[in-house]
Amino acid sequence: MSSLARDHKRDVSGLGIALRLLVIVTVVIVEAARTLPAVGARLLVNRANAKRRWYQGLVRVIQTLGPTFVKFGQIAGTRRDALPAGLCDELGTLHDRVAPMPWSMAERVLREAQRRQPALVIQEIDQVPVGSGSIACVYRARLADGRQVAVKLKRPDIDRRMRTDLALLRGLVRLAERTPAMRGMPVADLVGYVSEAILQQLDFAQEAKNLAILREAVAAFPEVRVPVLYDELSGPDCLVFEFIDGLDVSTPETLSAECRARLGAAVLAAAHQMIFVRGFVHCDLHPGNLYLTKDEQVVILDAGYCVQLPARVRDLIGEFFGRLARGDGKRCGEIILESAVVLGTPEEQQAFVDDVAALVARSAGPGKTFDMPTFGNEIFALQQRYHLYAASDFAFPLMSLLVLEGTVRSLSPTVDFQQVGTAGPLPRRGAVG
Repeated sequence: MSSLARDHKRDVSGLGIALRLLVIVTVVIVEAARTLPAVGARLLVNRANAKRRWYQGLVRVIQTLGPTFVKFGQIAGTRRDALPAGLCDELGTLHDRVAPMPWSMAERVLREAQRRQPALVIQEIDQVPVGSGSIACVYRARLADGRQVAVKLKRPDIDRRMRTDLALLRGLVRLAERTPAMRGMPVADLVGYVSEAILQQLDFAQEAKNLAILREAVAAFPEVRVPVLYDELSGPDCLVFEFIDGLDVSTPETLSAECRARLGAAVLAAAHQMIFVRGFVHCDLHPGNLYLTKDEQVVILDAGYCVQLPARVRDLIGEFFGRLARGDGKRCGEIILESAVVLGTPEEQQAFVDDVAALVARSAGPGKTFDMPTFGNEIFALQQRYHLYAASDFAFPLMSLLVLEGTVRSLSPTVDFQQVGTAGPLPRRGAVG
């Protein structure tokens, strides 16, 4: 556990956890009363429909319980190797945009930020945010010197609320691990990793560091732009960035296919540099954080949800995608085994490698049309079949690449996603281990 997680854990009160548990129990009872009769009726007719209705009820509970549970659901929903595919599909419907905080609340946060940073002199600010998330809202403003900036203000009391929820989740997981359904699944590893990711997003100082790493990592790619952070104007509850105008999800429709393909390839080259060279993963490169502009650039936003990979994990993932692009399925299967925290029997391990090799042979390699979501889902299905679960620090970068693949495909369907693993030399076998 990091020092950040330990500090947050110390700040959580037993009374706060108890009160939160009471709220959760109430929400669950209300939803159960609503869902169980319908699930029971469907169970007699169609088991798949009953299961889907049950998952939908769970997602409604998550939405009702607020930002911590929504974020946890979003991230957990990417673990198709550890959770049922139908549940992951429903968790995938969760989204990050929530109702903005009232302007009176945002104004109080801004005044406190200005008290801490007297240099933050704002001439004009739009009271309607340009972005609203569970942790913060972003507002367009003009400084006294005329600069247009984006001001990211953290929601008041969000730290305490999320710390309480995470402490409660850890306790619930300890109980869940004792049940037969959860036996053998890396639930504690998953919850620990997700908790750490959420706590990092609460830390604006860490986000500032992430942004500096991100800007440096993509500096060699002139097509890729990351907003400048004004450190002298920023603080623990307020980040001030340059404002990049004209960001619109519909812009790719105005660009030529050739331009979109070129920018898509630039994104993959930048991702290769970030992940496989620097070991730095932006885990949230969905279309709301990655834009194409009319002046033919790529803009990457929001460095709150980023992780630094251990060197061994970076090398394993790099080799995995390098071998994948070359059609070496046997080695791909071996790499997954090396990354696993839960292993099946030796016979299951060998059968898994054989099945991965067959999957790669028909799905990837030179001359093949590679589809990352289909390939990833088949890998996850094999992991479940053979009782293999990857460590979260290996699984989450793969999930991030799945998100990125969907974004790149929406920009340019012709881009070969295998390029993300071939923008540099193949790691030596001796470098991994």
